[in-house]
Amino acid sequence: MTAPRSAGTFALPALTLSQIAASLMLLAPAAASAHGTMEEPISRIYYCRTADNPENPGTPGCQAVKQSGGAQAMYDWSSVLQGGAGGNHQQVVPNGKLCAGGNARFSGLDAGVDWPATSIQPGPDGKYTMTYHQSAQHQTAYFKSYISKDSYDFKRPLQWDDLQLIGDSGAVAPSAKTKLDVKIPAGMQGKRVIYNVWQRSDSAEAFYSCSDVNIVANSADFKPLGALVSSPFEAKPDSTITLRVFDKLRGGDLEKHSIKIAAGQTAAKDWTYALATAVNAKSSVVKVGQLQNGQVVPVKHATANTVFGLGKEYSFALEQSDEGGKPPVDEIAPGKVTVKGQSSVNSGDMVSLSAQAAAGTNLKYRWTVSPSIAGLTLDAATLNFKAPEPKQDTSYNFTVKVSNALGSKNAEHKLEVKAKDEGGKPPVAGAWDAAKTYAQPCAKVTYQGEEWMNGWWTRGEKPGTGGQWGVWRPVSSTDMHGQCKDK
Repeated sequence: MTAPRSAGTFALPALTLSQIAASLMLLAPAAASAHGTMEEPISRIYYCRTADNPENPGTPGCQAVKQSGGAQAMYDWSSVLQGGAGGNHQQVVPNGKLCAGGNARFSGLDAGVDWPATSIQPGPDGKYTMTYHQSAQHQTAYFKSYISKDSYDFKRPLQWDDLQLIGDSGAVAPSAKTKLDVKIPAGMQGKRVIYNVWQRSDSAEAFYSCSDVNIVANSADFKPLGALVSSPFEAKPDSTITLRVFDKLRGGDLEKHSIKIAAGQTAAKDWTYALATAVNAKSSVVKVGQLQNGQVVPVKHATANTVFGLGKEYSFALEQSDEGGKPPVDEIAPGKVTVKGQSSVNSGDMVSLSAQAAAGTNLKYRWTVSPSIAGLTLDAATLNFKAPEPKQDTSYNFTVKVSNALGSKNAEHKLEVKAKDEGGKPPVAGAWDAAKTYAQPCAKVTYQGEEWMNGWWTRGEKPGTGGQWGVWRPVSSTDMHGQCKDK
């Protein structure tokens, strides 16, 4: 929600009308208070906002963010900044506080926990293209991107000496989605942190972000299908975890690989390693681990193992059964069902939605989705798929039914898929909706018979209530936001 304004009065010295107008123009940007973060690979703060639940986060890192700044810190994902940096980043952002940008409110971002990692595959020349999401657009002096060195210990917060430069954009024109080319050093693989600094040229303000990645070497023989686990979880002793591999076109099962969890094997780093080892010993279509010297090798890390297709792309799902070897007569009815996963993505992004029951054995899963999405495997606990590419922002409603012989429980989940950016043109958003988040500037809405466009991220603020410098301004207004003029 747009930051609230406090009432008050102030006195101005005797000024000309032009001086008063200039003064108000200087005040206007401060009201925006929303700017940007790395979208791909997803930054820690953006992950907490879009892939977790800010009100009740399940990821340890996001729990740390809530502890440091409350749920509102995650809603303010685009404000990890220093207002007076002016290029002096090492002075305003001390060692150990890099991911939070030196801002105590976001200090949970520096927690030494196992953050979910995005699998990335640089080209043969090491080139990789990132996407920076600006919720309010500004003139740019540079984007500087760094990556953690081999010597970095993930158990401690990041320091400046842990980083090496991999990209410097120089001056860049304002854009809602800025593409940044970086070069990953030759031979660099596995878990890393990509650190980004966005320095404005029209202000001393600078923004900071940490993105956790798993670097997959480029190979024609191995097709990366995604992380085995994106959000680590503890397994239950005597439960069974199964990797199901599906034909991506027909959706049918090709293979199933299962392990039974021993008492000392419940930690995510342990059972993922055991499952990866079992899969690699038997599978003829996939391998699990990290690509090292032309071979896929499992690693003892909760989120660093990637599923690779052997020369072909497949889809996959993880299932956990709590049968514990008990006969069907001891079956436990399904408990409350929840769905974890993204609530908002861009066209073509990878999506992972997972259904979890609080209790139950011998569970079966069945998903329905409206409007329909072709190619989904609807009888698995987890859906891994590529988001559709609609012509306009579209909401997809998912319902999962979890059942066994003793009954069933349902859960629902809404996924907002944003249409592709059409060269900076404002999306057609229709009538203003108080419950909708308008994350992209210059979204055009209608309200009380008039058209309006927003200048920055907002939710719940009625058009016309913010006055001359409000987030919503009439399309015909001479005070229209600079980035929205002529749109």
